[in-house]
Amino acid sequence: MKPFHCFSVLLTAFLVLGIVFGSAAFQTASDILTKGDSLLNLTEDSVSNVGKDTVKQERSLNSIIHTLEQYIIATNHINKVLGRVVDTTEVSMELPKVEERIEQVRIRLERKDRDINLRYLNALSNFSNYQDRLLQRWKEHFDTKSADVLNAYDSLKQIKKDNLLSVSIDDPSVLPSFQDQLRELKGRVNTGDSLFVARQLNLASYQTRLSSALIALRDFEEEIRDRERALERQLFDQEINFIWEGGSYPNTKDIMRVINHSLIINSIIFNGYLEASRPVIIWIMILIIAFFLWFRYLLRHIKSEKEFSDIILQRTKFVPKNPFLSAMIIVLPLATFFFRSPPVVLIMVVLWLLVLVTTVLIRPHVKKKVYVYWWLFLGIFVVYSISNLYIETAFEERWALLLLSLLGIGLAYNIIGAVRKSDITHPRYVVLLIQLFLLIQGLSVISNILGRYSLAKILGVAGTTSLMQAVGLYVFVLVIMEAIYLQIELSKKSSTEYTAYFDFQDITSKVRNIFVFLASAIWLYYLTANLTIYDYLYENTAAFLSAERTIGESKFTFGSVFTFVVIIWISGIISKYISYFAEAKDQKMAANRKQRLGSSILLIKLGVFTIGFLLAIAAAGIPLDNVAIVLGALSVGIGFGLQTIINNLVSGIILAFERPVQIGDVIEVGGRSGVVKEVGIRASKILGYDGSELIMPNGDLLSQQLVNWTLSNKRRRVELFIGVAYGSDSEKVEGVLRSVLDRDGILKVPGPSVFLQNFADSAVEYRLLFWVADIDTWVDMRNEVMKDIYKRFGDEGIEIPFPQRDLYIKSMPGAQPEKKKVDPKPADEASEGDEGGDKDPADGDSGEK
Repeated sequence: MKPFHCFSVLLTAFLVLGIVFGSAAFQTASDILTKGDSLLNLTEDSVSNVGKDTVKQERSLNSIIHTLEQYIIATNHINKVLGRVVDTTEVSMELPKVEERIEQVRIRLERKDRDINLRYLNALSNFSNYQDRLLQRWKEHFDTKSADVLNAYDSLKQIKKDNLLSVSIDDPSVLPSFQDQLRELKGRVNTGDSLFVARQLNLASYQTRLSSALIALRDFEEEIRDRERALERQLFDQEINFIWEGGSYPNTKDIMRVINHSLIINSIIFNGYLEASRPVIIWIMILIIAFFLWFRYLLRHIKSEKEFSDIILQRTKFVPKNPFLSAMIIVLPLATFFFRSPPVVLIMVVLWLLVLVTTVLIRPHVKKKVYVYWWLFLGIFVVYSISNLYIETAFEERWALLLLSLLGIGLAYNIIGAVRKSDITHPRYVVLLIQLFLLIQGLSVISNILGRYSLAKILGVAGTTSLMQAVGLYVFVLVIMEAIYLQIELSKKSSTEYTAYFDFQDITSKVRNIFVFLASAIWLYYLTANLTIYDYLYENTAAFLSAERTIGESKFTFGSVFTFVVIIWISGIISKYISYFAEAKDQKMAANRKQRLGSSILLIKLGVFTIGFLLAIAAAGIPLDNVAIVLGALSVGIGFGLQTIINNLVSGIILAFERPVQIGDVIEVGGRSGVVKEVGIRASKILGYDGSELIMPNGDLLSQQLVNWTLSNKRRRVELFIGVAYGSDSEKVEGVLRSVLDRDGILKVPGPSVFLQNFADSAVEYRLLFWVADIDTWVDMRNEVMKDIYKRFGDEGIEIPFPQRDLYIKSMPGAQPEKKKVDPKPADEASEGDEGGDKDPADGDSGEK
């Protein structure tokens, strides 16, 4: 066989084998692809859902695998959400207690044989409001968790709708990884179903209990409101007989049983409220400790750093002796405001603590007789405050309350007499507070006599507690002032300075009003609350302020107007105090003009006013287009008559930026000189050296010639003219003058100078020029120099001349001419005598002075 023929046979054989094996491989691949496409074949159970299937049959194998991976990742997150344990520790522990408290109070409230008073209903209303907020918070927490579970399960249901879960593969050897993932997905879906059921059952149990408690509490609150309205309408009705009439009280009760019953209910309310308010109590304790540590810091550093520490501490009464009680009395008046709707029992406990701390603090500082009066008032207060916590009306204590009111009136009358006779200066509102106490207690006595027992009790409680609280708030203000004083003293850099007391007096007059206003607001709030008229006043005031009113096409409310005015007023107060303390700082920095704020305070004030104005507009809800109308009207007013005011305003801004004048500068303008005390928005205040205060418009400061002695420094040149008699030794005079000028207080650079200035009519004048470092001392230095010159001239025999004049009298009106004597000598002898040069005495001697 030829070689070429052999090669052809072999090639043909290889081709045949290749075709055979290729066909087999192709068939195998085709079978695999066919089986792969059969993944889309549905089981019999799912055939009926083909129309609802979200997986389209024509999607590819890669798309199915990618969807399967996404579903596995999604179910992992879903199961974590469904399996997340809800924290029910607080609810599990507190909810049974809340349910028990509500049930106990409800049972006692439903007892028709007990005459529950208005004070107790107010306490129950506050208690129910707090429990309502607590239950609502828990319910919102569980509703949020339930919503998360439902959202997760909705996502799981969307996965379950996909027919991918219904795919079946007959041959387990085909795509084993895919089948494993599919089984894992089905397992996770089943797990999610189980977790959802368990979690829903857990959440639903708590949600049901919380909903039931809220429903019961809302019914409870509605009944309380109905009873409150009924008792408020009956407040002025006669409940018992007139005091001069006989007869027994209706529903006679045992006082001890009422006290025990009230103790149980108040304990339930008090303990439940404290347990739920632990964070607030912790914050109050932190505040007390913080103030105590601050006071200890002040006292320790003053004692160790100040040379006159004894004098400083003697000017304070409370903080050095009782720093912890002083810290308590700062926090206690504000403590109840940290709580939300505190019950009456909590308010009374805080007031007891305030009165107790006040009793200890005032003991060393009041006379024995006054302290005895205080203890008597304290006894009245304790009885009234305990009676205030009764949950039932007990007419049996009518005579006891009447006697307490009469005793309080007598004590108050004696205190007013003692105050008016005392030489000690008392605050002006002391007598006013006692007179108010007399008025309230007098109304209480009249109400008691006329059978209005509930009204008499409310008035008696309000009068007594308000008086005791007023004294505590007065000490509260004093302690704050002492703390400010000690802080000012400690801030003094020199350890030998204790003159800050005088600064403290000035600061007290500025700052005290703020704390007095705060104390007055606290006192007024509790007075209205004790009179049970706070809610009435609040609701009616809020309704009046929120009612919409119309002027033309503009709508407004008095609340928005009030908000606008209050914010502007607060801005003015802030601006005032910022400028005051900045000026005080500038006075301490008087030696360095660059470190002073000076006229920049005006920019701060303008900034505060601008921010306040914008906040007032935003808070009041005034539309900006209305503001534009007002500004347009203002521009018209400027064109007609406000040019001067705007000129002064713009001049003030220019003064603030250019700073030609600073607070504390010594200036001369318009023929007046003085120290700049304030650079205001419209005008500046200049304190004259004679004590007068000149209010000069800012425009005049820029338009007139202004001399600023302290613009770049505080140095001043002093000029003196000294005259000496003619004939004095000039070298000696100059030596004496130069030696006098060589002294402390006179600058060496530029050095002093002595010049012979002028030959005057009666003296030789010398001109002295020297510089002092501080313009505030130039008058004293000139005084010392002139006194020393006078003394040294006397010692050196240098005469200081004074003007002299020679006086010649030619004639005197009304004087009789002197008669000439007849000379008996002959005429010729007389003429000879005249020739001797004798003159008439009346002619005078021209050479005699």
